Amino acid sequence: MKRYAVIFEDSAQADVRESFEWGCRTWGKREAQQWARRLRTAVLEQLSVVPKALPLAPENDEFSEEIRQMTVGRYRVLFTIKGREVHVLHVRGAYVGPRPRRIDS
Repeated sequence: MKRYAVIFEDSAQADVRESFEWGCRTWGKREAQQWARRLRTAVLEQLSVVPKALPLAPENDEFSEEIRQMTVGRYRVLFTIKGREVHVLHVRGAYVGPRPRRIDS
């Protein structure tokens, strides 16, 4: 079976780092580390073998290159395939940033 090299682009690494930092604050560092490890393992295992079996992302029509997605838990992993390389572009989750500060009137 042919294998693909999986490359996490800087943008995807930043997404994971941001979610990891949120996880540290929410669950604690140990659980956040376990989450990050499970996410990375799932991505590497699936994308190194069958990336073309995964569906096109809804955003695909907006780009000139093919954008595909896979789901890991509540996260969407957006990627593109270039020859024998899979480039992970983004890891999108339910968390989108810090909560807005509450203003009491």
